[in-house]
Amino acid sequence: MIVIAVFAMGNVATMAQKDGSKISFGVKGEANSSFNICKNLPLVRETTNGFGANAGVFLKRDILENLAFQVELLGQYKKSGFQTLTSELELSTWGIEVPAYIMGQFKVGSGLFYFGAGPYGIALFTAEMNDVDVLKENNYFSLSRWNLGVGMIAGFELKCGLQFNVNYKYAMFNSLQNADVANMIENTASIGIGYRF
Repeated sequence: MIVIAVFAMGNVATMAQKDGSKISFGVKGEANSSFNICKNLPLVRETTNGFGANAGVFLKRDILENLAFQVELLGQYKKSGFQTLTSELELSTWGIEVPAYIMGQFKVGSGLFYFGAGPYGIALFTAEMNDVDVLKENNYFSLSRWNLGVGMIAGFELKCGLQFNVNYKYAMFNSLQNADVANMIENTASIGIGYRF
């Protein structure tokens, strides 16, 4: 996933050099809230939100005055909860996300309002349910290390380069491995700040 992100960023930079479009980069940090939509998952009565964080870098290419492409490389920590008939379980994951957005952008006063949508990929390094590694076979369920989804972003950038943004990501595929009937789809909402150089 890191290789894909580096390749995408390099490709964006190369294309920008060829056509003379403006390219810039920045850093960002976000607080996230993650929850799962589950169907036919044995013993689970309901799921609950958990809170985590994302942090990383982004590369932006201004294609036109009101159109841009942005790719990000984010480290992420997420938590979510599950309530069974007898106990409460907590899932925590560490991984990396690579979102890519096509964005519209418009000047508002001395700042810049932007919004966009696009695909993202995720790779998990670790995933634990009550200290049990759920990337391996266990008594709870086994998570897939990889997933793809779609995301949306909206934000405002001040003249100095400081940004405020919100985004929402929806996984397209089942997060569970080798599941015949059970289904778990991850949803994540984030709010954060960034700085574009």
